[in-house]
Amino acid sequence: MKARLPRGQWVELEAIYGMIETHLNLDREDYEPQAPGSDIPKWKRNVRNVLQYRKKTGEIEWDGAGGYRI
Repeated sequence: MKARLPRGQWVELEAIYGMIETHLNLDREDYEPQAPGSDIPKWKRNVRNVLQYRKKTGEIEWDGAGGYRI
């Protein structure tokens, strides 16, 4: 993900999802629901978790409205 995000530019979460889906080989398990009854695939939850962690470590900035920047 860090290799694909442009440095110094704000990128919306949906665009990050698009980059991940385009450039990674997601398997069937990745597309399973993140929780019972959810339509959101597991891989999107994993992306959000990584972003949250990187935000805490200071590697990524968050604008408070769904934008991220390296």
